[in-house]
Amino acid sequence: MATAAAGGAGQEKQLAPTLLSFFIYNPKLGPKEGEEEKKILFYHPNEVEKNEKIRNVGLCEAIVQFTRTFSPTKPAKSLHTQKNRQFFHEPEENFWMVMVVRNPIIEKHKDGKPVYEYQEEELLDKVYSSVLQQCYSMYKLFNGTFLKAMEDGGVKVLKERLEKFFHRYLQTLHLQSCDLLDVFCGISFFPLDKMTYLKIQSFINRMEESLNIVKYTAFLYNDQLIWSGLEQDDMRILYKYLTTSLFPRHMEPEVWFLTGPLNLNDPEAKCRFPKIFVNTDDTYEELHLIVYK
Repeated sequence: MATAAAGGAGQEKQLAPTLLSFFIYNPKLGPKEGEEEKKILFYHPNEVEKNEKIRNVGLCEAIVQFTRTFSPTKPAKSLHTQKNRQFFHEPEENFWMVMVVRNPIIEKHKDGKPVYEYQEEELLDKVYSSVLQQCYSMYKLFNGTFLKAMEDGGVKVLKERLEKFFHRYLQTLHLQSCDLLDVFCGISFFPLDKMTYLKIQSFINRMEESLNIVKYTAFLYNDQLIWSGLEQDDMRILYKYLTTSLFPRHMEPEVWFLTGPLNLNDPEAKCRFPKIFVNTDDTYEELHLIVYK
């Protein structure tokens, strides 16, 4: 995104922060010299030359190891340079996610030539670190942990799942509009009087009793939450998916399943039941998501 300020010869352009690269690696997968490429599980953009990928991953690995000499339990979270900011996150043991964001730029013209001023202090570490953590949480919601993929089929399966998910998900990141709200990943609740709330709760209880297949229920009005039986952390990331991805794609007024059976009158009709993984007592439970509007 770029915005221009009027001013003839002094015209300026403001260039928003952009994603330069995003990669996931595990240093234990390629510990020997000559095996460095095996560490890389996912790299965006994929068109980057192999040696550059290896070099960038190696640099991040060195930074993490170096900072651990000063703080063994709290490795580096970010690295500031003039042109970009790098963010590190270890969501699971030895699995590292790295996001590199170009700093905002002010483009000026001096003597007919463009001059670029990088705004080194514009990006807030807390905000973009939270965005990186949400990338993992969203992946985990639909795929389970990285370790689960390894258990299901080794490195090959993990790479396939990472590619399938992040190839699409990274296109939805709007880094130029990230702010402190992304830190909290908050939920907007719909205010209700006590009697109406109790009626909704009673309806949900009756539904769950009569339909054994229903494990958890969330009830929303438009994009505001009224009731949820999920753990708060799971509901936060599910709420983000519903309000930023699923609901905006289905703005039509018709009452119908956004995910679920395509035709209730046809038992042979296809069903769209995306899998989700929710946290229950330190384990992850695999469920199917049905959304009815």
